[in-house]
Amino acid sequence: MLSTSTKQMADSGLRERFHRRSLEHQRPLSTVTMAFTVVAFLCFVGARNFVGGPALPLPYRLLCALVLGLLVLAIPRAATTFVFGAIGVAYSLVLAVGLALNVSGVDQPLLWALPAVVVIPICAAPLWLTPTHFLVGSALFYATALALLFGGPSTHDVSVVTWMWIVAIGMPTSVVFHFGFYWFRRNHFLLESQLAQLAATDPLTGLQNRRAFVKQAERRLEAMTPDARVSAIFLDIDSFKSLNDRFGHAVGDHALHQIAQALMEQTTAEESVSRIGGEEFAVLLRDGLPGALALAERLRGAIAALERPDGSLTASFGVAEHRSGESIMMLLDRADEALLRAKHLGRNRVCAERALPGEALQFASDAAHAAGGAAPPRLKWEDYYLTSHFQPLYSLSHQKQVGFEALLRGEQADGTLVPPAVLFAPNPGNDEGALDRASHAVHLGNAHRSLPPGAWLFLNILPATFIAEGYADQLATIVRTVGLEPERVILEILESHGGSVDEMSRAAALYREHGFLIAVDDFGAGQSNLDRLFRIRPDLVKLDGELIRATSPGTEQPILPKLVSLLHQAGMLVVVEGVETTEELILAVASNVDFAQGYLLGRPAAEMAPPESVRRRIDDAFDVIAQGRAHQHALFESEVEPYRLALSRAADELIAGVVMDEAFAFLATFERCVSCFILDDSGRQVGSEVPGPAWSSDAASLHPVANPRDARWDHRPYFRNAVLLPGVPVASNPYLSLASGRPCIAVTLAVQLAKERSVVGVELDWSSVGLPWPASD
Repeated sequence: MLSTSTKQMADSGLRERFHRRSLEHQRPLSTVTMAFTVVAFLCFVGARNFVGGPALPLPYRLLCALVLGLLVLAIPRAATTFVFGAIGVAYSLVLAVGLALNVSGVDQPLLWALPAVVVIPICAAPLWLTPTHFLVGSALFYATALALLFGGPSTHDVSVVTWMWIVAIGMPTSVVFHFGFYWFRRNHFLLESQLAQLAATDPLTGLQNRRAFVKQAERRLEAMTPDARVSAIFLDIDSFKSLNDRFGHAVGDHALHQIAQALMEQTTAEESVSRIGGEEFAVLLRDGLPGALALAERLRGAIAALERPDGSLTASFGVAEHRSGESIMMLLDRADEALLRAKHLGRNRVCAERALPGEALQFASDAAHAAGGAAPPRLKWEDYYLTSHFQPLYSLSHQKQVGFEALLRGEQADGTLVPPAVLFAPNPGNDEGALDRASHAVHLGNAHRSLPPGAWLFLNILPATFIAEGYADQLATIVRTVGLEPERVILEILESHGGSVDEMSRAAALYREHGFLIAVDDFGAGQSNLDRLFRIRPDLVKLDGELIRATSPGTEQPILPKLVSLLHQAGMLVVVEGVETTEELILAVASNVDFAQGYLLGRPAAEMAPPESVRRRIDDAFDVIAQGRAHQHALFESEVEPYRLALSRAADELIAGVVMDEAFAFLATFERCVSCFILDDSGRQVGSEVPGPAWSSDAASLHPVANPRDARWDHRPYFRNAVLLPGVPVASNPYLSLASGRPCIAVTLAVQLAKERSVVGVELDWSSVGLPWPASD
């Protein structure tokens, strides 16, 4: 153990680290001890004033105390062992001079100074950091003190006793104290270093383990200068599990050891090499992406030269370059993503991170500066190119194109399109976020050439990309690079996982600061809900195509008009996707939809389609609606008119004093009559309702609210409208009846009964398919 310690301390680097560590430990102890010595010196000065004999002026002695105090204050600022030792030497010399000044003029000054001359070197011995400091400091202290003290009057006996104490007690004790403490500190440091090394080392390969690698990498990143470049290489041994399973773990362990040696041989001391875990290794180097790729390729070749029982060892590599503000874990995650692509593409290869947004910005810049008639540059992705198709969106009220949605396509070198199932196939080798960012650069680079003046460009964006830190600034830069303005770009947040509503709400505010408009795509599918809309507050809502075909159960009436009305009340414009037939276009116009998109209005294409034919198609839809509105109204009125007449007849009989059952007897025979009723001036039912043929007591789930006599109905439109037009029978729009749970309409009439205003009415079952609904609904 001793020989090992001695050998370890022979390493100058280790010795230097030991002395620096000792400095950290000794600094507070030395500060307290030396400060206490200053206090003791002041007490010594005070005691001297009570002794007879000529004394030197007090200011000289206090000056020594002041210098000692300043040296004590300098100790916490001692950054090196040399400075610390110099302060100690200076302190001992000033202390020796102060002792000599203080005993000047007394009888037997040696006896006065003897305790201090003996005790001070002993107390100071453990505080010296190195033997050199101890020997120099102690020698100078003795030399100064004895030179000043032995020049004064003393007897032979006193001199003998003084030397005996110094030589026999002071010097040996201080030597023992210093070297004993130095030995103790050294062994403690060596043990601590060994434990730290064991904790930081992978025992199988001798490389750094994951914890030590991450800690060292964090220190490197913190100390980086703005122009410094750092990259990470992440590698994984191919088919390592089969090596263990077929040939045993001893063979696998030997392979790991060989690979570790190969890594160490191909890297320098400035590069951190670690076994992250299992068969995964990492390298951190001070170089950019090109240098890291070159090193990774050398490492791949070195590993491929190693043999395994069934052939050669191989490894897959992922390489990434550090980005400003990025943590080591984020850097490793991007390198790991590249590693997964290397595995997916066939193993035994090196893959680099997809260098976005830098590549995207360069692509956008190249596209913006392409010659007028020249084809824009294409962005390479895997073994094909990314390109854009554009689908138009129309304002139905303005009957014109207002924008284009950019849709991503893959294209082979010969122009053949890659099937979407291949382009968007979920697999470990695809980084969905990187593909999303790349698509934005491609779309912007292609759109700036042919986007009509003033038209919007709709860009799909994943929630994870939308909330990515700094991406709002990056996207705004790309948009301006191609010559567009963010105000002409609408970001469609796709319906997928990847971000909380709170994060998307905060991110939306950042995009709006640049001028982007926000849309939520595919509302009505997946995770979409009203809370998501109200938190994000998009400018536009794109309804899922299925909603245009959705109808109410039973009546088969479209729900689109009510949904559009709700979104308009929330302050959001509405886009309907998937318009494929003339009937769907007519419904969109009738539902007050703002914008429409679909195959009927234009298919996605590489070139932006002219709008002339579509304008005529939208105009025809408006004509159909205008013609059909009057017809729809006439059908509804003709269906309701018999009920109006019968209700007026019943009201006349009630005014004449006929009892309720007899007055409503004729009206209650009508086919669609659910019940006839009378409401007082506060909207409460008077007496019992008179049931009709459409009355049903089967709605068991609505039983707690099935009795209309328990409620007030003056808040219902059919009550308010009747009161506003007294004496005129009015028909309501269809509503869901609490009493029956079915769509119903009410025909009501306000009259004076027994000197009190009342509303008489009849509720009609309107749930049958084919019944006309009011054209205004």
